[in-house]
Order: sequence, then C-alpha cells, then structure tokens
Amino acid sequence: MRRRTLLFRTAFAFAPDKWRPGTATRCALGVAIPIVLASLTGHAAWGILASTGALNAGLASYSGVYRSRLRLMLNASAVMGAVTLLALLVGPHPWWLAIITALLSFGLAIYGASGAAATTIGIQGTMVFIVLSGLNLPPALALSGGVLVLLGGLLQTLLLGVIWPLSPRHPERQAVARVYGQLTALMARLPQPGHQLVDPAAFQDAWTVLDQARQLAWRGEHADLRRSLRVAEGLRAALVGYARADWTARQGDGDPAAGQAAQQMGAALLTALRALETGLMHGRSHLTPEDRAALNSSLQRLNPTGTADRQRADLHEWASLMVRLLTDLTAEDRAAATDPEPPPPPAQPDSALAQWWRNASPRGSLGRHTLKYALTLALVTLLTRLFSVPHGYWLALTVGVVLRQDYLSTLTRGLARFGGTLVGVLLASLFVWALHPGPAALGVLSLGAAWLVYALFPTSYAAFSAAITLYVVFSVSASGLPERLVVEQRILLTLLGGLIALGVYVLWPEWPSVQLRGALQQAAEAQHRYVQAVAALRSGGDPEQASAERRAARTLRIQAEQLAQAARLEPPWGHTGSDLTPAETDAALMQLHANAALSLSLHARSLPPPGSAALAQELGAAAHAAEQLGQQLRREP
Repeated sequence: MRRRTLLFRTAFAFAPDKWRPGTATRCALGVAIPIVLASLTGHAAWGILASTGALNAGLASYSGVYRSRLRLMLNASAVMGAVTLLALLVGPHPWWLAIITALLSFGLAIYGASGAAATTIGIQGTMVFIVLSGLNLPPALALSGGVLVLLGGLLQTLLLGVIWPLSPRHPERQAVARVYGQLTALMARLPQPGHQLVDPAAFQDAWTVLDQARQLAWRGEHADLRRSLRVAEGLRAALVGYARADWTARQGDGDPAAGQAAQQMGAALLTALRALETGLMHGRSHLTPEDRAALNSSLQRLNPTGTADRQRADLHEWASLMVRLLTDLTAEDRAAATDPEPPPPPAQPDSALAQWWRNASPRGSLGRHTLKYALTLALVTLLTRLFSVPHGYWLALTVGVVLRQDYLSTLTRGLARFGGTLVGVLLASLFVWALHPGPAALGVLSLGAAWLVYALFPTSYAAFSAAITLYVVFSVSASGLPERLVVEQRILLTLLGGLIALGVYVLWPEWPSVQLRGALQQAAEAQHRYVQAVAALRSGGDPEQASAERRAARTLRIQAEQLAQAARLEPPWGHTGSDLTPAETDAALMQLHANAALSLSLHARSLPPPGSAALAQELGAAAHAAEQLGQQLRREP
C-alpha cells in the first residue's frame, strides 16, 4: 500500500461497530437539562457553563466497568471545575496564563498516560482551560463558573450512574465481543493479498476493561471473558499466516480442489467467529458441538493429498492452529481450574506517585514529550495574547489536540482534525444560512451537535472533530459572536495549528524506526520467556508466572506492531537511524505472530493434566523459534 493511501486511510478510519446512539441519547439528556433550566431562569450563560461539565463527564463515561466509570466521571467533573476556575482567574493576564498553561498541560498529560479514559480527561481538561481562558470573561465569574461546571458534571454522573447498573457486566461483554467482531470482519473479507492484521486497539480496550474488573468487580464470568480474549489474541496472530496461505490456495491454478477446500474452511471459521461474537454479548463464550464438528470436518477436507500439495499443506497448518485455539476455548474445566486469575494484591500506597514521577522524568520518552507539549502550548498561548490574535485560543486548541508522542498520531490527528473541522464549519454555515436561527434554535442545534459528539466519539477522530466543531460553533454563535468570523477563523487557525504541531515534532523528533529493532527484539525475548514459563507448568511451575509472562509478551508485541506501522509513514529523513528494511520488518512480525498463536495454544494445552511427549517437543520447538528470532534481531557488537 502506498504511503499516502495508508496515511489517509489511518487518519480517516471509521469504526461503525462503535456507533453509540443509545448511549448518546442518555448522555445528551445530561447536557440538555442545565441548558433548559438556565434558559427558563433567563441565565442562558449559566446553562452553557454547566453543560460543559456535563459534556465532558459524559465523554469520561465511555471507558471501563461501571464502578470505574463512576470514579472517572467524578474525576472529570472535578478537573473541569478546577480548570474553569483557573482559566477565568488568569485569562486576562498573558504571562500568568502562559505559566499556568505549561504547568497544567504538563500535569494533565502525565495523568493521561495512565489509561485511555484518563487521556480523554487530560486532553479535554487542557482544552477547556484554553477555550475558557480565551473568551475574555471577567475573573469575578471564576468561582461561580467553576461551581456551575462541577455541578453539571455531577448531574451527568448522577443520571448515568442510575441507568448503568441495569445492565451488569455489559461493558466487559461488549469489549470482548467487539474483538471477535473485528476478527469476523477480517475473515469475511478474505481472500485478500498482502499483510492482514486486526487493529490492536480493540484488544487493548478489552484488556483495560477486564483488568479493571479484576480490581473492582470480579465475577466468575470474567474468567471466561479473559480466556476468550486470550484465544482471540491467538486467532489474531494466526490470521496473519492463515490469510496469506488462504490467498495462495484460492489463487492456485494447479489444484481447484484446494481452492474449494479453502473456501469451505473459511466459511466454517467465519460461522464459528460469528457465533462467538453473538454468544459473548449474552454471557456464552463456548462453541456449540455443531460448530466444532463443522470446523473439524472442514479441516479434514483440507488435508494435503500428496507430498507436492504445498498450497494445501501450508493452509492446513495455519487452519489447524486456529481450530486448535477455538477448541481450547471450550476446555473450560481445565482452564477454569488452574487459571482463574483472581484480583491481584492491592498496589503499594506510594506506587501511583512513584509511577507519576517516573513518567515525568525527561530521561524517558513520555517525559520528553510532555515537556515539549507543555512548552509549545505555553508559547503559542503567550504569542497569540501578546499579538492580540483574534480568537487565538483556537490555535492553541488545535496544537493541544494534534501534538502527540509519536509521529504517526501527530500526522494523522492533524489531518483528521483539519478534515473534521472543515466539514463541521461548512455544515454549521449551511444551517445558519438556510435557517437563520435565533438563540433558542441555536440551543437546540447545540444539543443535536452534543448528541453527535457522543455517538461519534468512539468511531473516528475525524467524525468526532466535525461534531465537536458543530457544537462549538453553535454555542459560540448563541453567545453573540458573528458566525462569519467563527467559520473563517476556525478553519485558518485549525490549519495553522496542525502545521505548528507537525513542525514542532519534526524539530524535536523521536522517530519510531530508530526504536524498531530493539522493540522487535524485546518482543521476541518476551515470547521466549513466556514459552519457558509455560514449559515449567509441566513440572509444577507457577501458573501466575506464566500469566504474567503472557501479558508482558502481549504488551511488547503490540508495541512492536505499532512502531512498525508508524515507521511505514515516516518521512524519508526519519529512516536514517533504522537498519531494518521493510521486508525484514514484515518477516520479523510474521514470525512474532506465528510464535504468539502457537504459544497461546500451548499454554492452554499445558494445563493439568500434563500433556503428552509430543507437547513437550512442541514447547521446545516454540522456545527455540522465539530464541532464534531474538538472536537474529540482536545488534552485532
């Protein structure tokens, strides 16, 4: 795939399975109530401030299990109330504003590194501070404004906190079912040439939710969900090799029967994955006997007919691995008895502070990025104030949401931000030109835009940017700012802000290709340790140690995948520190995926009772393959 095509596909990716109309309706109600109540009392501005707290508390509700969501919404409400107070106090003072911007953005960026939901709170808190400090509101409103934003967030928390408990464990089931939905979608697209791999984001989201469940709401069903997710990881890794073998078998001219057998195997796997996706949403995580029989029957028809039948033999090897993984999923008695993964012991009291300090250190990649991020925001904010740039906070706003820790995210978010903003302001202009709405109508349009913000938030950053632009434009217009200035200046300052963020990254870069060989090597070495821990289970080894090594191997493998994807989109001068060719990177990733799929299957088969001597040989071969890959990637002295 060409670099430009991959870039735009990444920037404007859309996940329709994450469309949330029902959730959006509940969240939008929390935004509507303060606006309506304030309008009835004749203080519309109060409603806008309270709705800001409600809007951001609702966004914080999209991650985690129910109890963790409640905590995140309370955190979001407190953060938004505090940043509102600060913004209105220091807004009229450029130098104090720059200092507080640097300190606040630094602290919230470090806080955001603790998880996906914290990232949302950190970014939104910084953005609320930038916007409110740029509206030139009187400092006398600081305390009342902060209280109103806090109350709006608490109202949203109360509303959603009452509705959520009606569907226990729905977030956990939904997260794992979404993983199988992505596997199903990839299988449905086969045959396709090239490198086929499911985006790891859904897997990361699911692990985050289930890890929270271990801490807060552990139930027997969570053990089944974790086991299902581990099987899905193995399937994801095996699909890389299966997709290539499937394409070769179906395109082969010498053996039409091989293509027909490949088609039947693909249909059986697709049916099994769809059944699991549907069953997981209803608390069922096992295949039916009919589905297992169909898989085994299709696998038998795929058996190679002769020594020269290389196409069918290659596909049979990968299909056998996938069927084995799906069969392991049904072995609930063995797995549940030895690998329930109960909640881990509570962390030490000082662990959070120690982690924050390590993240903030400029010796680490995160600390350097956060320092760069804070200084850039402070400088942009100060310059727009000193030079009296009209509505210059939009410039800092764009820099704040675009500038990320890696080049790929900075570039793709910049494109998505500009594209979404352009669509948003054009749609807003069309509505205003066609309807000439008054304040009341603009309030209704703002609520409609808030609904879109919630519905589109998980699906696509570009779509979310368009929705939030509609919300901001309608809200600002309701406050009396001329719409023509809103449209023109937002487009211009958004484009300029994206260019500044990209320029800052280029001037102060951390190219992923430089880190690629080391990341691949660490992932291979982690796989080797994982297989060794699995092999130790046969002689009374610690199951918790094997689970810990599995998690470490998964984390490092996903990091290596993300670095490889980012390296493909680097500019030519970014590759100067890399000594791996794209072909060598793809080969290493292919081997990592094969090792991951095999090691996950071996782990399930190594649970008591002890396996056969053949299993011991497979464990030895898997350990040798992982060790050999690590040696190949190790830099020569």
